[in-house]
Amino acid sequence: MPELVQTIMLAAPPAHFVKLAQAILFRGAGLSVVWPQFAALAVIGAVLFSLSLARFRKTLATMV
Repeated sequence: MPELVQTIMLAAPPAHFVKLAQAILFRGAGLSVVWPQFAALAVIGAVLFSLSLARFRKTLATMV
């Protein structure tokens, strides 16, 4: 896969989840090994939650 596509795919949660799941299930990795994937998923989740909350508030504002 081209490096540009790999870099873009780092913004997708499944990429981090697969790395995390493989490390835990196949290698029995602990939190000290998989914390970067947890952090990436938390950041992606926080950004998506913030965007959806802003959109929801905008929708409510237009209804009133």
